Amino acid sequence: MYTRELKNIFINLSEIEPEVLRRYMLNEVGEKAKDKLYNYLKDLSESYPQFENWFYSVVIPEVERKKGEREIIIVFSQSAHKVVLTGIAILKRRAQEKKICTFRVHEDFRNLGIGTELFEKCFEFLGTRKPIITISQNRKDMFESHIRAYNFVETQMLEGYYTQNTIEYVYNGFLVDI
Repeated sequence: MYTRELKNIFINLSEIEPEVLRRYMLNEVGEKAKDKLYNYLKDLSESYPQFENWFYSVVIPEVERKKGEREIIIVFSQSAHKVVLTGIAILKRRAQEKKICTFRVHEDFRNLGIGTELFEKCFEFLGTRKPIITISQNRKDMFESHIRAYNFVETQMLEGYYTQNTIEYVYNGFLVDI
């Protein structure tokens, strides 16, 4: 079991130089960094059927263009001599929409403050403490404490938006592409 003795490193993927990224990624996830990041999140395709296509065709190209509209924040945690990928957030920052698109903390590292720190990094990048965030009904419980802590306001309940017979809860705004 991990304790709060972790040293957490937060990295904005678009802002780091290739050598720095390579050092962390080779240490943690190996040569195929994009694939390893995707594999960390791929179970989300159960709730979001187009997740893989979106990740590779939208997110990665937008982050690589470095225009500041899309970001991936990754969290590495170091305990003793081991460095582990413990969290990822995918963000969208546009004039009409500031959104946390994906938010994940590794299940072995939950309740250690990493999620709270990662939310703070998201708010910093997005320039708001009330970004739009959508949460599938089957993952809502794991976000409940943060929803309350940050006073997120439920603004939409969309049945079947991403997956048939599943409710997607929208907080702090409205999805513009309905």
